Amino acid sequence: MQEQKDELKKISPEDLLAFIAARDLKSLRKALQDIRIPDLAESCEDIQVQDMVIILRALSRDRRPELFPYLSIDLQEKLLNELPDVVMGAIINDMEPDDRTKLLEELDADIRDKILAKLDPDQSRIAWRLLSYPEDSVGRLSNTEFLTLFETMTVNEALSFIRWRYNHTDIQDIDFFFVTDKQGRLLGEVHPAILITTDPPSKFLKEVMFTDVVTLNADDPQIKAVDYFRKYDQSHFPVLDDDNILVGYVTSDDVFDIAEEEATEDIQQFGGQANLEDSYFATPILTLLRKRAGWLSVLFLGELLTGAALKHYDKTISDLSYLIYFLPLIISSGGNSGTQSASLVIRGFAIREMDLADWQRVAFRELVSGLGLGLILGILGMIRSYTWGYETHVMFIVFFTLVGVVLCGALLGGLLPFLFKKIKLDPAISSSPFIASLVDLIGVLIFVNVAIWINAFIKN
Repeated sequence: MQEQKDELKKISPEDLLAFIAARDLKSLRKALQDIRIPDLAESCEDIQVQDMVIILRALSRDRRPELFPYLSIDLQEKLLNELPDVVMGAIINDMEPDDRTKLLEELDADIRDKILAKLDPDQSRIAWRLLSYPEDSVGRLSNTEFLTLFETMTVNEALSFIRWRYNHTDIQDIDFFFVTDKQGRLLGEVHPAILITTDPPSKFLKEVMFTDVVTLNADDPQIKAVDYFRKYDQSHFPVLDDDNILVGYVTSDDVFDIAEEEATEDIQQFGGQANLEDSYFATPILTLLRKRAGWLSVLFLGELLTGAALKHYDKTISDLSYLIYFLPLIISSGGNSGTQSASLVIRGFAIREMDLADWQRVAFRELVSGLGLGLILGILGMIRSYTWGYETHVMFIVFFTLVGVVLCGALLGGLLPFLFKKIKLDPAISSSPFIASLVDLIGVLIFVNVAIWINAFIKN
């Protein structure tokens, strides 16, 4: 029996489609009965919208709003138009408020208003309140369904109240309870273990509650919630308005998607492209072209400057033809050192290890690091030029050029993220290709001028 149950939990997309193709709705409902919602969502990733309509209608009513938030926004929007109004209305009403808000804020205004019209009055009020908070704010992440106790309650009264509320409402989180005054201002928290073990149970909650509570404001940016979970290592944080009224709470799973989005955005920008709203495979080819072409064009124009610099020194390069053999070595070393520095600083900003005030410390560290790395690569470059049979002055040209280029690359890579952050742009814009293109130009200028100076020194 257990083996059969485990087999059902491993149902594949092909199995689901086979049931649908055979119009075997009875077997489909049975297969959907025991499968875990995250596993079902995974199986539904590549299923067409028409088949998803059948799956949702075969799924029990109480599980539909659990599955819906796991689906991609694009698929959710399509289902809004395909599902019967009565089914769609029930799903939207029964969704967790924060999940519903994520969907609503992605929709066009006319579609959103149509969905809001399907909500029950209580759910409509909650939806409008969450949407009234600024975009990307903690308020929009908040779960508004929670249980509050009053400080004037005894432990016995609190336990009786919890039992009644749990049996008569949809309250799910009973790992913690908020304690407020009559106006709804947060005073503290109390955990079930405290309530169960308090002796005598006639004690008032104000005697046993935890008052040193870390809170978030509804208008705080969502990234602040990510920082708080990382810093305090808690499972939840209460959310207050400007009057310290408790309006909801956020849990760790609420911010996982935010953290993933931030990391994905930084990675994409660091790779030199605009952000993708959907996953790679869910993004149309034309959208991929548009997102990538802009940055590639900018970087191409940047490399044209490098070409112009080479053309400007055309006669020098012709006279010193050996320069061309070292050019790839020079510019790649500078770009690599800059990329290393930028990645360290961008990560520092991402995990709040540094802020704008730290630019001097970073500049000093990158100056020392860049000089040290330049000396190491300069010595390696001298050895390489020696093994190729070049004269001593060529070895010194390569040495001093590598020291200068690697040093400049490290400083630029370390300080450009500060500049972008200062002018209110994402530091990740100082991407690997961006720095590499900039250092290419600087590398050519340093290399050719060092060669000119050293050759002029030898002639004199």
